[in-house]
Amino acid sequence: MGNKFMLEIVTPDRSFFKGETDMAIMRTSEGDIGILYDHEPLVAPLRVGSLRIKQDDQTFRWAACSAGFVTVNDSVVTMVVDSAEWVDEIDMDRALEAKRRAEARIYEGEDKEVDVVRARAALERAINRIKLREIRK
Repeated sequence: MGNKFMLEIVTPDRSFFKGETDMAIMRTSEGDIGILYDHEPLVAPLRVGSLRIKQDDQTFRWAACSAGFVTVNDSVVTMVVDSAEWVDEIDMDRALEAKRRAEARIYEGEDKEVDVVRARAALERAINRIKLREIRK
């Protein structure tokens, strides 16, 4: 096992994760990026997508994350995201309902004063949660 770095993930609601790992993979605006110990300093925007954190048993723990940013300094990686959920925390009924509501708001947005940009962002988050839950059951 390689050297470890400190990974901290925070949301407006909670400290989602704080611990050591030797690898984390996340979705940036340029695509997925893997972070290892002694990574070059970095600040990057994060997109809605999956997060994978390598555990001591060499398996990955998966989470659904929303937009935010990541900073890499020395041996500390900090992710600040709007929301994060472990795959086993995802409530599929709630995610499906959020998807339905977002689709309805987008459809209605053409005729009404609905914030279509926010509705599309909500739809993207819901689809991400549904896909991750289905894939990583």
